[in-house]
Amino acid sequence: FIVTPTPGGSLFEQPTLPPPPPVIYPSARGRSGFLYGGQVLDFNAVDKMHWAGMDWVKWQIREGDTDALGKIQRGHGEGFKVLLTVIGAPGSVEDAGYHEQFAGYVASLAAGGADAIEIWNEPNLSRDWPAGKINPITYIQILKASYQAIKAANPNTLVISAANAATLVSKSLKTAYFWSETDFTTEFVQYGGLLYTDCVGVHYNIGISAPLNTDNSLTGDAAFWFLPRILQYYSDLTKNTRPVCITELGYLTDGGLDPLETVAPDFAWAKDTTLQDQAEWHALAAQIGLSNPLVEMIIVWNVDIYAYGADPHAGYAIVRQDGGCPTCDALHTLGLGN
Repeated sequence: FIVTPTPGGSLFEQPTLPPPPPVIYPSARGRSGFLYGGQVLDFNAVDKMHWAGMDWVKWQIREGDTDALGKIQRGHGEGFKVLLTVIGAPGSVEDAGYHEQFAGYVASLAAGGADAIEIWNEPNLSRDWPAGKINPITYIQILKASYQAIKAANPNTLVISAANAATLVSKSLKTAYFWSETDFTTEFVQYGGLLYTDCVGVHYNIGISAPLNTDNSLTGDAAFWFLPRILQYYSDLTKNTRPVCITELGYLTDGGLDPLETVAPDFAWAKDTTLQDQAEWHALAAQIGLSNPLVEMIIVWNVDIYAYGADPHAGYAIVRQDGGCPTCDALHTLGLGN
């Protein structure tokens, strides 16, 4: 679940890609509603999630997870709809035969009742994609096969394209280890990726100020420090033909924990964010999503992941290690739940 920093790496010679065809935008699809939930590890804070108005639960899994159908059943049993983000085998992404294998697996999850499936995770980084092989054409091939298989198995399952990671660079940049979010998503649209998704996946877990704040002077991925800029970017990119599903939205704070500057210095940009900020900003972000027709889904990253080291998951958790959840209380006042 690493969210930042971006992997290092120097520039490398880019593979020659075929020129993109004229962009074909799909018929516009409006959002089905405003879907709100949280990503979990142990799923032990069900009451707090309901109190916060969450109707969805998300798990991130690997292809072949033997408990995937069990997760769907547990989520439904607790009154949630279930989103699964499914990561396949990075070393096999260039094998066309593997595309059908992966598609068959996610189709089995749709047949098993998954309400939404996100196809892969952050394919613009080499953490879940092979270094030197990053490009949207290969990803689209996997997405297309998966979309068609899922819809054949269960036409009601929402298919979400993989959210990218913001690299925070201010210009176009492609390396062996990452492509900027703006580079990857621009080519994703140019090569027809929107034709094979119901909702465009987005991650936003680098916020360091209230979600209405913005800075119009920033360019490229650097603009994505600010929620209004990332929402405007995807609105312009897709020409509003697809809503966005923010499958990770989180605010990092070391409140109640050891200082980020000593435990996770790469994340010290969040050292001034307080627990009160986390609660208030989540509530404001939810209000923005509720009122913005572009936003179909927000999944809080995260509810109950307590690892705290160089990648400080526990600092994002809204249910803190002492059992408190100021964010849940702030969200409760919005009345999001059914």
